[in-house]
Amino acid sequence: MRNNLFKLSFWAMPVLGLFLAASPAQAQDEVGEFIRAGKEDANKLVRAYAEPASKAFGHGLNGGWFNSGKAMKLGRFDVRVFATAAFSPEEDRTFDIAKLGLTMVRDANGNRFDPNKPVITPTIFGEDEEGPEISLYAKANGVDERIGSINAPQGSGYKFLPVPMAQVSLGLIQDTEIAVRYSPKVKYDDFEGQLLGFGVKHGIKQYIPVISMIPGFDITVFGGYTNLKSSYSGIDVPLSEEDRPYATAQQRDANYYTGQALTLNTKAWTASLVASKTFSVLTGYAGVRYSNVETDLNVEGKFPVLGYRTNAPFNKYVEDITDPVLLNMKDSQWGLTGGLRLKLLVFSLYGEYTLAKYPTATAGIGIGFN
Repeated sequence: MRNNLFKLSFWAMPVLGLFLAASPAQAQDEVGEFIRAGKEDANKLVRAYAEPASKAFGHGLNGGWFNSGKAMKLGRFDVRVFATAAFSPEEDRTFDIAKLGLTMVRDANGNRFDPNKPVITPTIFGEDEEGPEISLYAKANGVDERIGSINAPQGSGYKFLPVPMAQVSLGLIQDTEIAVRYSPKVKYDDFEGQLLGFGVKHGIKQYIPVISMIPGFDITVFGGYTNLKSSYSGIDVPLSEEDRPYATAQQRDANYYTGQALTLNTKAWTASLVASKTFSVLTGYAGVRYSNVETDLNVEGKFPVLGYRTNAPFNKYVEDITDPVLLNMKDSQWGLTGGLRLKLLVFSLYGEYTLAKYPTATAGIGIGFN
């Protein structure tokens, strides 16, 4: 289970000190094997494998901002702790490796992939089983030479990604409410992360005379932005023993390949129109939500990759690939949100669900005077 959860920990990095389990050995395997395919193919493979998690994580960050369609009155506040689970659609649990246009990666028999013959491989949300065997090649005197083979990484076995958060909301004048999500830089072992988010809710019932006459009914517009910066510095892809004879003295130094890291910068913003109706201690709310996410995923540092010299005598050598994976991944979606809040004195319990391509479910608890 620890190995499977590590794949998701690439995305659920430290948020308010909550971490998923991790296995450094698994990090080396996943990152190191992809990079051996060369920078161009490695970027294609990592994108296909990890992009569903970037989408799910970003849309998860956009959840849980509100639990009613009413903005709090001036001076009212509440503090909430909640978790949002973002679910992957069926089609994003696998990808077809034959359609990636790989140049130095072949099938197990050394044949180029035929885009008309699918080779289905798990994404990070796929089944907990290894992908198909693939062969790695390098150019030698104008000829492609096989330098090894690996199995495409297995999936995590999980179909969702949990995102825990905390939030403080405060009522202002003119039926306006602000919300803040913040975590100072938190470090745990090789993980490091920092979160900042802010949102604004504004009541529009006051501008619609007919609606303003309906007791217990409220309608607001909301906009929010969250930024999570995180990193994992425990990657250690050393020079392999079988490649040492082809490396320089400098490359054989034990500290030469230190400084390898994975960094993530996720930006998520959302806008909603939400209405609610309150019946005593129970409030039901529903609305339409737009969610936009952007994630930069970078694998940084120097990594050893076996290759062939392009000039005579065309012998093997170890090439240093610097910052081999630099990806920018974006996604946006519309969704329909519905939820319930139960308020008992200063305590409140709430849950909501957003119907979208990447659906999300949120549950939380709050305390305050709202």
